[in-house]
Amino acid sequence: MRDSDRTNSGGERSLRPLPTLGLLPVLAVSVVVGGEVQAQETARNEALGTITLQAGGQGGEAANSLKVTEGSSVKLTAPLINTAKTVQVITQKEIEQRGASSVYDVLRTTPGVTLGTGEGGNPMGDRPFIRGYEASTDMMVDGVRALGRNSYEAFNLERIELVKGATGAYAGRGATGGSLNMVSKSARLGEAFNHASLSFGNASQKRAQLDSNMALSETVALRLNLYGQDGEVPGRGGIKDDKLGFAAGVTAKVSDATTVKAGMYFSSADSTPSFGIPMANDAYRDLTGDTSYGTGTAADPYRPLDYLDHSLFRGLWDRDFRKVYNRSLALGVEHEFDNGLTFEAGLTRISNQQAYIVTRPTLVDSNGDAPGGDLLFDRSSRSGHRTNVVEAFNASLKGEHELGGMTHSWVIGTEISVEKLRSGSITGIGGGSMRTPDWENPNPNDFVDMSGMSYGPLGEPVVTRSQSLYLFDTVDINEQWIANFGLRHEKFRVDQKSNGLSRKDNIWSYQAGLVYKPAANGSIYGSFSTSASPSGQCAGLAGGSEGAGACTLTASNRDLAPEKTRSFELGTKWDFFSDQLSFTAALFRTEKTNARVSDPLGVTATVGENRAQGLELGLSGQINDQWAVSAGYTYTDAKIVDGGAVNTGTGSAPVWVDGLYNGNQMHYIAKHSFSLWSTYNIDSAWTIGGGATYVGKRYTNAENSGLLPAAWRVDMMAAYQLNDKASVQLNVNNLFDEVIYDASHVGLFANVQAGRSALLKFNYEF
Repeated sequence: MRDSDRTNSGGERSLRPLPTLGLLPVLAVSVVVGGEVQAQETARNEALGTITLQAGGQGGEAANSLKVTEGSSVKLTAPLINTAKTVQVITQKEIEQRGASSVYDVLRTTPGVTLGTGEGGNPMGDRPFIRGYEASTDMMVDGVRALGRNSYEAFNLERIELVKGATGAYAGRGATGGSLNMVSKSARLGEAFNHASLSFGNASQKRAQLDSNMALSETVALRLNLYGQDGEVPGRGGIKDDKLGFAAGVTAKVSDATTVKAGMYFSSADSTPSFGIPMANDAYRDLTGDTSYGTGTAADPYRPLDYLDHSLFRGLWDRDFRKVYNRSLALGVEHEFDNGLTFEAGLTRISNQQAYIVTRPTLVDSNGDAPGGDLLFDRSSRSGHRTNVVEAFNASLKGEHELGGMTHSWVIGTEISVEKLRSGSITGIGGGSMRTPDWENPNPNDFVDMSGMSYGPLGEPVVTRSQSLYLFDTVDINEQWIANFGLRHEKFRVDQKSNGLSRKDNIWSYQAGLVYKPAANGSIYGSFSTSASPSGQCAGLAGGSEGAGACTLTASNRDLAPEKTRSFELGTKWDFFSDQLSFTAALFRTEKTNARVSDPLGVTATVGENRAQGLELGLSGQINDQWAVSAGYTYTDAKIVDGGAVNTGTGSAPVWVDGLYNGNQMHYIAKHSFSLWSTYNIDSAWTIGGGATYVGKRYTNAENSGLLPAAWRVDMMAAYQLNDKASVQLNVNNLFDEVIYDASHVGLFANVQAGRSALLKFNYEF
């Protein structure tokens, strides 16, 4: 591969004229951005005082910059600028500047990502949607997929990477709209640093964190990350959010060619779950006569009853709780052969447990459909406990070779995993005031008898096995053309012990991209990729947006072939100011042409169709030595093309209507989302920063009868360097105390974000 591409350095050759293809707006953007780039680069850098941040740095590139040049995975065989796919990276620096403590906090401000919620058969946990499709089962920790929906903390993360579009070759089955990889911090040889912080804020928020890297010798390093949090969620009625975490990693260079890494991780969370406020519904409309919050049609969907007191906890203090425990162990080895080949292998075990009881805030008619009813606030609950354990092995061999006059940067590898998920119920959630006529201000201290609460036994496990082989290759064809290829074969099997059902699938996924280099610091690309979603892929997690019976293996879907998805992307990427600022733009379209739906006879069949298409823009890095920025905008038009038949009757007397939801917007997906984060160093002591996040309206179900309104959120930050070791940082998130809705479960209620949060952090380095 050319050195210029490896280092992403600009100005090494003059800009050649772009081809007059005149095909798509992305190329027009490239022409405007690329014009005279090389000739003006030096002058601009001198005028703006651009600082060059080296990839090394204390803690690495992601700890020191809002931009990274390389992906973390061996499967990304080219620098990001030469990769024919959108790879969005949220760095450790941005996470810390924003004051985010969890992955969920990070995703709230990530354009192109919207959120769903779990309820009942959908367990609570992080539930992102990427480019129109659910990705909660496409979340990975250091490249290892963990199926059991869970909540993840950010204290030990170096970066979060989202690879967008159908990414079956990269991530395996599923990954319809993309996949998300959480990259852990690792011990760094030859570095010694200690970063400690104490934070205090409103709502009794208290937080302590330590990131310590110790060079035990020239060849051995130890890294410790500790984290503790105690307090409440601001503006949410006193619900608690207590967390604790510990991570340790060792890196040892056992020879000049061999490095061994080991790590362990533990985190726990003890919180009060809250599903927020009720949505308007038929009972509310009929019994109050108020239609200002919608009538439940696609033209006038129901909306949250946002005049209600959002600071009131609508659950029951003596009943509602959520406890989460995460543990992992990892061991890896890397060996560099004399011929330039590199071998990597790793063993990983990830386990998590969670238990919860959460109030389901819904308005009901006391008489049902009979006349004369009263409007009541129903506080029935949803509950469960589950464990999930994944054991995985991965190995890869990568190298770079000349073949046929072209340079190939390639990797071949295998991934093998076994995952066991077991679920149980919580019983004895006793009697008490489950319903109250005071539906505007229900009392969270109402009596509920929990003396008989007990955990039911865990059921038979859902066992998911996967064995994959993959090959990726980046080919430098000549000075201006690069090709990316990827191929994966996966043997997938799921066994549901509870009903004795099982299924096996052999899945082929592939991707291909062609990159044109009009200049060393820019690229224009087109790509195509696929993925497949077999029945039972979600390990028994019910529901989801993947179609009828997609997650739980049933007699009706056991014999169905996997859903197939294909993605198309046309984009451009440019690095400016000595490669410190990155601009990206992409047009995308993802199509699923054999989605699981019900046919006109009510039988599950792969005859549905849906698609998501749109535009994505991104900007990240340093404008100059004082000014940093991370910004993005995504337009996503996600539509149900053929939603199959819908039962408009009852279970005992079904009436199937074909195509009832055709043309509707896919639920939980915002058409428009935008995020901006920027900081400015006033002088050697003061840094100020802030940002704005916008998420457009989202429908809560396929019939588009429920709607979460659009919302803006503004965050601010200021930091002062006291001396060479100590500093203070103030974060005020949701500055204007806006009521912002994260998600909903099929339009029954609306989850509410935290109100205004002020947190003052004292940092000390030693």
